[in-house]
Amino acid sequence: MSQLPPIVYQALTPLFAVTLAGCMTAPAQNAPLWLGQTAEGARITPVSVTSWKDRKFMGLVRQRTDFSCGAAVMATIFNEAFGHSTTEQQVLVNMLKIADPDIVREKGFSLLDMKTYAQSVGMEAEGYQLDYDKLTAIDLPSVALLDIKGYKHFVVIRKAFADRVAIGDPALGNRTMSRADFQKAWNDVAFIVVGDGYDPQNALINPPSPLSAKRLLALHAALPAADTAEFGNNAAFSFSF
Repeated sequence: MSQLPPIVYQALTPLFAVTLAGCMTAPAQNAPLWLGQTAEGARITPVSVTSWKDRKFMGLVRQRTDFSCGAAVMATIFNEAFGHSTTEQQVLVNMLKIADPDIVREKGFSLLDMKTYAQSVGMEAEGYQLDYDKLTAIDLPSVALLDIKGYKHFVVIRKAFADRVAIGDPALGNRTMSRADFQKAWNDVAFIVVGDGYDPQNALINPPSPLSAKRLLALHAALPAADTAEFGNNAAFSFSF
């Protein structure tokens, strides 16, 4: 019995992870998806393919340099909370005009740099020292500076819960930290940007449930019983990631 050849889907964006003194970077990687062989006459439904890694960065601006986490989180908040359309590069170039480039390359941007930049584009921004319980009451996305094993790194605080924090990390994507781990790394300061055009229903403050392999399969790899037979027999497969 003749068989169709294997079908390969490949993501074209590169993946590597670098941890340096200012921030951490993690752009994406080649990830071939093999659907294997199917029996003669099988029906293949083409679908768009989004890698799990790319899904982790949905709604976030990903940092592309080791010192640009500050620019990436500012771009994320501008885009998602205020409806702007900007990039990490645009924010980075403009923030470098008001900061010391040598200090930025060595240590990254400071909250003062980010505050000055926000003011330069007609917004207000301020860092507030507060305890964790007050952080859970904030219904705004904010920025936190975390000390992760000696590396200073800016992330977006999407939502703080009683036992965990939903983080928008420009290097690692959307993720969840336990309260204990977050408090260990956090300096008790929440940096908040306010201004015209804020969308109180923005997606940043409504983080999805943590992405897991079990949840991913449940949502995107279901094979309807009416169309599914033993692997290798006639079947209609539709995969979406």
